Amino acid sequence: MKNLFVSAGVVSAMFLSSCGGGSSAICDCADMSVAMMNEMTALDGDMERMTEITEKYADDMKKCEAMEEGKSEAELEAMMEEMKGCASYQELEQMMDAH
Repeated sequence: MKNLFVSAGVVSAMFLSSCGGGSSAICDCADMSVAMMNEMTALDGDMERMTEITEKYADDMKKCEAMEEGKSEAELEAMMEEMKGCASYQELEQMMDAH
């Protein structure tokens, strides 16, 4: 379960780093990542439920991933800096530090 949680965290961080297109879209990606990680944290090893949660957020994750397409490294860094202002980013950062 710990490996799965860490994997989810890495995936969420990847999605967060790919979010862009305005602060609203960036914060939406951060919000989705936090919600997904909160649900997965409460699973206690239930792989079937984990699959359901992954499917639940699949469309949102694809939208966040698509936002990075065609962006330069500088643009991606600027989006990451902007995202650091989102309340949900701060929560996600705390979740990642805890594990």
